[in-house]
Amino acid sequence: MNKNAKPSRSSRLDTSRVNTLGSQAKNLNDLLDDLDRAPGTRSSKRNHARSPFRAQAIATTIRQADGGEVHLRLACRNLSIGGISLLHSAYLHPGTSVVVNLPLAVGGTRMIKGKIVRCAHVRGMIHEVGVRFGEQINLRDFQRSDPFGMEFSYENVKPSDLKGLVVHLDPSEIDRKIVRHFLRDTSLSIRGCETAAEARELIEKGCDLIIMEYGLTDTDGAVLTSSLRCEGQMHPVIMVSSNTTPEAAEMIRRSAVEVFLPKPIDPDRLMSAIAEFLLPTGRAREQSGSDSEAMKELAALFSKDLVAYADRLESALSEQSSEGVLQIAQQIRGTALSLGFGSLGAMSGEVADRLGRKQPLSAVVRQVRSLITSCRSFRPVS
Repeated sequence: MNKNAKPSRSSRLDTSRVNTLGSQAKNLNDLLDDLDRAPGTRSSKRNHARSPFRAQAIATTIRQADGGEVHLRLACRNLSIGGISLLHSAYLHPGTSVVVNLPLAVGGTRMIKGKIVRCAHVRGMIHEVGVRFGEQINLRDFQRSDPFGMEFSYENVKPSDLKGLVVHLDPSEIDRKIVRHFLRDTSLSIRGCETAAEARELIEKGCDLIIMEYGLTDTDGAVLTSSLRCEGQMHPVIMVSSNTTPEAAEMIRRSAVEVFLPKPIDPDRLMSAIAEFLLPTGRAREQSGSDSEAMKELAALFSKDLVAYADRLESALSEQSSEGVLQIAQQIRGTALSLGFGSLGAMSGEVADRLGRKQPLSAVVRQVRSLITSCRSFRPVS
């Protein structure tokens, strides 16, 4: 190999700096703070909310008209289900095709294709580059969310777009009526109940989303949610309550609740929270993987394979084989994330990550059994 040979144009990569901003990156957080404080952060016409997604370097490929490629590491400002905002040291032409490698919340990256739709001068040599993705993404695949401060994908929700079956658990009949009133213009089917036992019956019959009060008469919402998760019931849960004590907050976080909304409930945030899971980029889309027939066929094949994966996990668990469980969990995670099944990918990813860090199998038995249950009960949306 000729050590003096220059890299081809299709593989140029600047390895000398963290990102293309160079020394200016030292003040990256200050710069992003200034940009975020600028007026016009929220638009009444914008459907897709921008979520902070600060990163020193996102691997980005610029595809040029002549077929060449330039590989850059660009600082990132924010992310939405439809695009990303990046910072670069030069002007990039709108219409240029790009591929960004977004880091997944459970590890690894996913390549997302898109086009540059704007490039605006910020200061000095710095330009903000707006990229529109070729297809919408699921933000929860890329961000670990705090249920108490979750950023929603949609700023403006059309009520009639909300469709699905909701189980609403709240001991207060008045509060159930209030929520039903807030959702009166939606196409949601709401099944109300006042005890955990009633909720379990409704959930087992099938639902798309659970709205649950934290303070229940026969248990509390965190305990019930944790119990449902252990049984493989992975329906998204929106927890509501007027109890915002540190103790309750800690219990809610431990229970893997997706969203917490304080009472009195803000109807707009309730709509946005429901949209997070029931509009196309939410859980319904996760389970179908894609609207394309080809992806639906792959999802159906994968669901059949999951039964075999569950059997293999059972065998590895009974044999106390950490290596066997780790290998199977990694296989499930890789395929699940490729098809867009974020929840299943996260479950298998947690098992794989903990075993990969050399935690004993006995420490993750509960997570493995939950994964087995989810594999057996998984059904792609037809």
